[in-house]
Amino acid sequence: MMGGETLKKKILILFIFFLSVPLSAFATSTNLNNLIAGKIATLTNKGAGGDLSKALTNGVTTDYNLYYASQVYTYNFDTPVNISKLVVYTNYDVSRNVKMNVTLKNDKTYTVAVPADIAGTGILVNYSDVVSVSFSSVGNMWISEFQVFDDSVLNTDADKFVINNLTASPVSLTTINVNWDRINSPFFKSYCVYVNNVLMGSPTTNFYNYGPVSLTPGKAYVFKVTSLDINNKEFAPSEFGYTAPPPDTTPPSVPKLLGSTGSRSVSLQWTPSPENDLAGYTVYQDGQAVRKVGRENGISIAGLSNDKSYRFSVTAFDTSGNESARSNEVELTPKSVITETEQETGPDYLLVKWTKTEGATGYRIYLNGRLIGSVGPTVFEYKITRAMGYIPGAISNKAEARAILSDGTEGGSNNPTAPTLELGAGYSVGDAFRAGIEFVKLLNGWMLIALAIVLANMIIAFLYLLNKKYKITQRG
Repeated sequence: MMGGETLKKKILILFIFFLSVPLSAFATSTNLNNLIAGKIATLTNKGAGGDLSKALTNGVTTDYNLYYASQVYTYNFDTPVNISKLVVYTNYDVSRNVKMNVTLKNDKTYTVAVPADIAGTGILVNYSDVVSVSFSSVGNMWISEFQVFDDSVLNTDADKFVINNLTASPVSLTTINVNWDRINSPFFKSYCVYVNNVLMGSPTTNFYNYGPVSLTPGKAYVFKVTSLDINNKEFAPSEFGYTAPPPDTTPPSVPKLLGSTGSRSVSLQWTPSPENDLAGYTVYQDGQAVRKVGRENGISIAGLSNDKSYRFSVTAFDTSGNESARSNEVELTPKSVITETEQETGPDYLLVKWTKTEGATGYRIYLNGRLIGSVGPTVFEYKITRAMGYIPGAISNKAEARAILSDGTEGGSNNPTAPTLELGAGYSVGDAFRAGIEFVKLLNGWMLIALAIVLANMIIAFLYLLNKKYKITQRG
């Protein structure tokens, strides 16, 4: 029994709770197809059956009456309303000549075209704060009913639909972003951004800024932002004025250029321009623009030819496209990096020594122009043996150490001559023969031809003299 009493108390409390809560709390959030009450203005002309104004709003959609083209029928509202649908009931397609005008409380008027035979379907529209709707026809028309519906939702957060802290944040001299505080409401739909009263965009609830907006330098603008709720009601705007800065015609200051050379490359450095709107620099080579760089104040240019002179200058340019005058011009001539090299002759080897070359990542060792080996940057001597091709006593024993540079290029050596000929112990006929062959290799094709001609003439002359002497001996 106790349990039954407790259950009755709970049911009673629940019943009292339902009675205390307004029924609207359980109703749907939309009033679908809610016919708006209004009144038809007094007609200046009467229909075929007399004053037919009340027949337009009596709820009967079959009492068609003739309305004359000269008549305008206005549906007035006691208080401004939201409209989501308009319906005109006609009996045939002359309704295509019907037009409707929707007037808002701010005196704006919008014309709505009426297609043929829309009875029961209606024209879907979205207008807020409507004070009247009127319709007329080019020709006479048969109309039985004119209805206006509001499917809007009651916005209980209307006081939140104010645009606060509307400001501009410059992106550049000719662009800005428009910012404002976000509206937090389940009834919110979007914003409307106007520039000089022209609608530019409608950001959704996920955004509360707009831009970038491109501006004309020196031109004044008025930015206005409004908010829309889910009923498409547009609330009062917030606005501000903004004048874009005048065109920037002042170029950046002129940089001062310095430079240095490497092997097949140059390094350029210049004093930075201090302007806040600096965009970058243009590098000129022999009068032609060859490189654009950002705000850094130095670059390297590779792929040049050694022992050839180049002229360089640089300019600064800003975000408005203004370019400074050209800097001082520097003339640079890339040079091969020379490694100081010397060699010593031994009985069975050739010892190559060199001094450290700044910037070298290693060294390559050559004998008579032929690569023998490579060593790291901390090694400064190398022994070339017979097995590597060294020939004791050969006039052509010329060793070189060439620096390997960081860009992969190779320097040169300053060891242009071979050492004094020294024949060590064990020097053989084979060594002499190979030394002779190596000597012949030093001669180019023209030298060999010239040498052959000289030798041929000497042989001919020798044979001639020998033959002449032989004949004289025979006579004697």
